[in-house]
Amino acid sequence: MKDENKTPPKRVPAIRTVTINGELVPYEDARVPITAPGLTFAVCVFEGIRAYWNEDQNQLFVFRLNEHLERLHFSAKMIQLDPLPPIDDLCKQAVETVKANEYRADTYIRPQAFVDEFGGMFAKGPVTTTIAAYPRSRMRDFHDGTKVCVSNWRRLSDNASPPRVKATANYLSSRLAGLDAQSKGFETAIILSESGKVSESTGACVFIVRDGILITPPVTAGILESITRDTMMIIARESGMTVVEREIDRTELYATDEAFLCGTGKEITPIIQIDQFVVGDGAPGSITKILQTAYDDLVCGRSKDHEDWITPVY
Repeated sequence: MKDENKTPPKRVPAIRTVTINGELVPYEDARVPITAPGLTFAVCVFEGIRAYWNEDQNQLFVFRLNEHLERLHFSAKMIQLDPLPPIDDLCKQAVETVKANEYRADTYIRPQAFVDEFGGMFAKGPVTTTIAAYPRSRMRDFHDGTKVCVSNWRRLSDNASPPRVKATANYLSSRLAGLDAQSKGFETAIILSESGKVSESTGACVFIVRDGILITPPVTAGILESITRDTMMIIARESGMTVVEREIDRTELYATDEAFLCGTGKEITPIIQIDQFVVGDGAPGSITKILQTAYDDLVCGRSKDHEDWITPVY
């Protein structure tokens, strides 16, 4: 008989060491006070960064590390935190954090900055910076594609809680949309703006393909100014594709030839169904596959293009 009172086992990630305020400390010693405004009022910004293991070169490459930490600085400025450490220092700390854990696999790196100790809603400091990293393999959906629905929840407004700021508070709406999508049998959701135009997905940007043209909502559509999105547009244009940033109607999602999500977590995930409509022939499209291959070569250090985008760990 099942013991209903038995405490379920904790899910502990494979982390030995993290960085707190520039110092490497054991993971089990990393603690946040329950009174910290970063916890009680979500006065916290963060980044998600991927590092990719190249077996042939015996090397781990961090993708666009500097750009991610520039965005962390921007987010901290927007929610008026006290100044963060210089970007160069944070870059070094991120690399040292990964190195201290001796990861030799695809890895996810999460820097955070939040108001620590005790304070009210309007506290700007003291600011604690942390960097954690843990192994994270590629999602199966990268190859197989994903099924999404259009959410009934709407995207945040720039005049309410600016989506271009990567703040923890902004992810509650994505959580609600994602849970609602999963309850309906989909994997995730596409979220519309208050005006009914396509904004983004839960933690990822949206691209569609119509008549060979790659289309994505503009940065004024309530999206995070995604580094992966920027990467996709650069790769596509260098490959000779036409890329257009413009508003996308809901019905265009149903008429699209191909579609995909992109972001640090999702990477380049093909969309094979939106609501009850199959996208294309129900399999990842040819343009999506071209972009996936180019992206994979870049992030894994197999391409000579944009070598300044990758930072070796070892």
